[in-house]
Amino acid sequence: MIDSYFFIPGDKPNYLSKIDKVNADYIVIDLEDAVSINNKQAAIELVLALTFNKNMFLRIPFFDNCYTNEQLKSLILKFEGQIVLPKINSIEDVNKVILLSEGNPLKIIVLIENPKSFIATEEILKAFSNQIHAIGFGSHDFCSITGIKHTLKHLAHYKRQLILYAKAFNVAFLDGVDLNLKNFDQFKKECVFAFESGAEGKFMIHPLQLDELQKVDFMSDEEINQLKFVYEKVKDIPVNDIEVYTIEGKVYEKPHIIRIKYLMEKIEKKYSNNLKS
Repeated sequence: MIDSYFFIPGDKPNYLSKIDKVNADYIVIDLEDAVSINNKQAAIELVLALTFNKNMFLRIPFFDNCYTNEQLKSLILKFEGQIVLPKINSIEDVNKVILLSEGNPLKIIVLIENPKSFIATEEILKAFSNQIHAIGFGSHDFCSITGIKHTLKHLAHYKRQLILYAKAFNVAFLDGVDLNLKNFDQFKKECVFAFESGAEGKFMIHPLQLDELQKVDFMSDEEINQLKFVYEKVKDIPVNDIEVYTIEGKVYEKPHIIRIKYLMEKIEKKYSNNLKS
């Protein structure tokens, strides 16, 4: 019910060679935190040799001084502007990256990882939302800098605020990574919270998380059955012809119908993935 954005280190040939076998909605190849300084140059060669697919993004360390501007430009072009932008502090940082694109189309995932970028989120979206695919929450860096305890209870406020910003400017919100690979209870709670709060996706770092995502109960059986019942009544109505409908005593307006169709697509996709696995 939420999309998976799966990180793969950019300096690991054995991982990169198996990208097509990863059962994720999106792949994020990482040239930043997952790659040591000593491996940055080897990683860029591996990444530039990849075949780009439309579901791939590339996280680039723009501000670490490990790549030249020419190398950064080549990476942006290679991934057709589908990049993940980390470690920003201001709108000026985003603009620097946009200038490197030299007018080529961009679909940026902007990571909010510190208080300065959190405060600048609205300004960034006002200026560049047409070039932004999503806002991603780098919750672990955020907590390390602020001293906030990394629990759903303590982070819920910040996640909801970022989701509202994302909705206001019609971009997606991606929830942060869960680092516990032994117990997936918290991971599942985070997934449900993200879905119920309006998020579109979540970052993931291990194949086990992709497996666990398929087991998450985002809705009750009763909710799903009601959704399917209403969907059968409205599925063939074109968007521009949607009116107000009363179905079994409950009123459904256009935003409800659009949401129902969206959720049914997600349910059918999850069912299809479960059949394959």
